[in-house]
Amino acid sequence: MDKKMLFVFNPLSGKAQIRTKLMDILDVFVKAGYHVEVHVTQRALDAKRVVEERGYDMDLIVGSGGDGTLNEVVSGVMGMERRPYIGYIPAGTTNDFAASHKIPRNMIQAAESIVMGTACPVDIGKFNERYFTYVAAFGAFTDVPYKTPREIK
Repeated sequence: MDKKMLFVFNPLSGKAQIRTKLMDILDVFVKAGYHVEVHVTQRALDAKRVVEERGYDMDLIVGSGGDGTLNEVVSGVMGMERRPYIGYIPAGTTNDFAASHKIPRNMIQAAESIVMGTACPVDIGKFNERYFTYVAAFGAFTDVPYKTPREIK
């Protein structure tokens, strides 16, 4: 029986570079025996919503985009009773989480690492009612990443 994967990606992250790699990424997953359900995010918090709605019976949920997309995927999974594994393909502008966890910047290599790699536990924090993977902030500067145009990042 095929393993089940939900692949959620933000087509606007970074310079929309995932568009040219998408077929190769999906090919890696299918060849590894996954039945892949794909969701293209449409707006803020869409990744979190789709993970909460459709991720409950998945073996693996893979997010691709920037750090915000990863945060939404993690936030969606944290509300589940049975939490599937999470994979991440960095496709954002800075990808701080990926850099600090030695996840390949090359999207195809990241996909291969997900299906052939070893699980790596990561601490997830919660600040008030929001989850975070590596940094939490409050105060005057918290909106800076969201208000800064992509071309300046």
